Amino acid sequence: MTSPVAPAAPLFEIATWYDTWNQLGLANLTNKLVPLNYATRYNLAFGQLVATAAGAYTVDMTGAYAASVKQQILSQAPGVTIYAGLGDTGIPQAVLDNQKNNNRSTASIVNWLLANSYQGICIDAEGTGMSSVATFVTQLGPSFRANGLGIAVSAPWPGNGPGQLYGSNAVSAFNAHVDAIELQDYSSTSTPQDIPIWVRAGIKPDLLMGGVCTENSGAQTSLSDTQSWTQYAMQQGLRGMFSWRLDNDHGSSGTNEDDGPTFTGAQTIYDTVYGN
Repeated sequence: MTSPVAPAAPLFEIATWYDTWNQLGLANLTNKLVPLNYATRYNLAFGQLVATAAGAYTVDMTGAYAASVKQQILSQAPGVTIYAGLGDTGIPQAVLDNQKNNNRSTASIVNWLLANSYQGICIDAEGTGMSSVATFVTQLGPSFRANGLGIAVSAPWPGNGPGQLYGSNAVSAFNAHVDAIELQDYSSTSTPQDIPIWVRAGIKPDLLMGGVCTENSGAQTSLSDTQSWTQYAMQQGLRGMFSWRLDNDHGSSGTNEDDGPTFTGAQTIYDTVYGN
């Protein structure tokens, strides 16, 4: 009998983050105002890794509404994939525990994800955890794949490339153990400018996802760029596109990013992919 593998991604994956600490975002979701059909994967923000009583590390989704958001998404869009989003906290400690204790934190994380109806994790380390990410995914990879779980890395400042962000082992570790690499291109230049940096470094193009910012902020990606970058991702055979984030996508109340989302960013990606 062959071991199970991580589920195959859609032909062109559309992923988005979803807030789990904003009560208004949950209310919009509960009232069925959020077009969940615009994405195929949801990363719930933000969890962390914490020590258990036994000393292993496991996932803790710290957002006050994480469980409710997950329940609503699963009930309204049962075919989508949901990942637990992780920040820096606990990653170096989990790596060290795995090294000292026969990968026991990996087993603890896998058991938590399976018990709590998550299909994988998205690692958005932007500080102290970054240097440990390549080792972390190498530790997680075989057990995740054997249990049908996925691993995404959400990469900040992607213009720096994988080696400068995550170390010299990042390319081989990501190609072997990561299912998706979400380039936060909006924080640097653009998807068409940053993708070649990762491909030249040796990352397989079908792991890469372009990214757009849909918040009302100085980093917000225009709708015209959202369309053209999505077209570029499709033309280059990338895994897909992702956005930050659906619950406040293009809010209609000035800089109050959580008020009156219009979801036009997610809609632009969806319409570009599906030709509407």
